[in-house]
Amino acid sequence: MIYITGDCHQDFGRFNTGIFPEQKEMTKDDYVIVCGDFGGVWNRGGENKEEKHLMDWLEGKPFTTLFVDGNHENFDRLYAYPVEEWHGGKVHKIRPTVIHMMRGQVFAIDGKSVFTFGGASSHDIDGGILEPEDPDFKRKKRKLDQGWLPYRINHVSWWRQELPSQEEMEEGRRV
Repeated sequence: MIYITGDCHQDFGRFNTGIFPEQKEMTKDDYVIVCGDFGGVWNRGGENKEEKHLMDWLEGKPFTTLFVDGNHENFDRLYAYPVEEWHGGKVHKIRPTVIHMMRGQVFAIDGKSVFTFGGASSHDIDGGILEPEDPDFKRKKRKLDQGWLPYRINHVSWWRQELPSQEEMEEGRRV
């Protein structure tokens, strides 16, 4: 069985048995696919206590958790995991059964072919993308904070990889 949801942003409460009772009958050969903005790999300094707890909790679920990246992911962390082959496509295994399905891949899952192509463009950047190394960073941030303009910070809350690369698009076309 395959279940599909989206945009967890590290809030995995929807996978509690009271909200998702179907899992009581599921096994690791059943799948929950999160379509973007998974948020499970987010902390800049590596896996912290909260993130470890959440990923271990998902690993302990009776199903396999799969996710396609959105625009709100820490791509520095996500892309640091080794690339592995799984069900015919490339993945990053966060845990043995918590798996990032990479872009431009086709997976054979539960007798179906599943094409994955994550990513999205941030819509919440009217104030721009700030560079932490910019000598005027603090002044620019303070000004944006006063004006309530939404902004992101490069490699903190925004990554260029939120949009697919040319290589990822070409790989997706080949499959």
